[in-house]
Amino acid sequence: MWLTWLIACSEYELEKQETEPRTPIPEILVEPSSLEWETLGVNCAEDQLVTVTNVGSGPLTLAGTYAEGDAAWSAEMRTDTLQPDESITFSVRFSPLTAGEILGDVLVHSDDPHTPEVVVSAVGHAALEGLTSDRFIQEAAPVDVLWVIDNSGSMAQEQTRVANAIASFFTWFTTLNLDYHMGVITTDVVNPIYSGRLVGTPAYIDGGTANAELELAEAIAVGTEDMGDESGLAAVELALSEPVMSVENAGFLRPGAHLAVIFLSDEPEFSAADSAHYISFLQTLKADPTDILVSAIVGDLTTGCSNVCDEGPQDAQPGDKYLEVVSAFSGVFGSICTCDLAPTLDQIGMETTRYIRSFQLSDVPTDPAEIAVYVNGEATTEWIWVSPTNEIVFTTPPINGSEVIVRYPTALVCE
Repeated sequence: MWLTWLIACSEYELEKQETEPRTPIPEILVEPSSLEWETLGVNCAEDQLVTVTNVGSGPLTLAGTYAEGDAAWSAEMRTDTLQPDESITFSVRFSPLTAGEILGDVLVHSDDPHTPEVVVSAVGHAALEGLTSDRFIQEAAPVDVLWVIDNSGSMAQEQTRVANAIASFFTWFTTLNLDYHMGVITTDVVNPIYSGRLVGTPAYIDGGTANAELELAEAIAVGTEDMGDESGLAAVELALSEPVMSVENAGFLRPGAHLAVIFLSDEPEFSAADSAHYISFLQTLKADPTDILVSAIVGDLTTGCSNVCDEGPQDAQPGDKYLEVVSAFSGVFGSICTCDLAPTLDQIGMETTRYIRSFQLSDVPTDPAEIAVYVNGEATTEWIWVSPTNEIVFTTPPINGSEVIVRYPTALVCE
């Protein structure tokens, strides 16, 4: 009997528990469980958000949100009441006063009976300056080089000296693996054989020409049979204009290539138009005039020049009109009376390839002494930093296709 009564009572209690409603209980969920700030500048500030959700069945009362640890940390105060499935967010600010790794905690207090305090760990990284890494791939544009050679009666030894030293110029194109065209015209615009037409066979050389350096040297030795006054600028206009450009000189000038024009003469320039006309003409050939370089090996400005070389006396009249055009395109001047023209030709070759020697940095280095440059993974010191333009300029350019990495310290700017 007693056993029957106890069983009956137990069944009554179970039925009572199943029919009576349970007491609603809040439950807190805080996301994310940790916070991290990447490198931030000292005295800068950056916020991140923390979300609090009530995943329980009863109302959740927040008793406060706090930040502990270094003074770099602060948290927005929240004391809300959240219904089931309701969420709120609050911000946590990292505002470092010193450099280094800074740790902290964000505390969330509530009336969750099981977890009255949730701790969100925080870590921030602060620095006085950052490290910037710029990556470049050497993608050298093609270059077309037009030599304009004075073929008057006094020019035999000058042609020979340039031809003999042409390796100093030509090496810049072969060692850098450049896509080039090189052709030669004369200053004679009277003789229809010349008049802006490329001389020699082939009409111009390129990377596929057998014995290209020798072919160029032979083309430069154009002879001394000029039939009129030396008119190198007019010859250039003829060479790079229709119909000659599309007939006798077809294929030489390419739309996407840089253009270099090099004059060699010991006489004044006698073209009919003034230098401004030819400067304007050359500028129309390229959308960006900086894609054009004009250089000259001529007589010195105003005075001309004289010298005695192995071949005998060397005299030249001023090449002023040529030099006005050279100046307009920031080119190279070399005195034709210099006995050894190899250094001048080397400089012209280097400047002709200058467009692949400069790399524009994306930010300004805070300490130029800390700039590091790598070519194909190897550190190099064959460069300078040019402050006014913020460029890395190589003394010897990386070859075509090279990867260039420049790393340098930069100021961390607050956003």
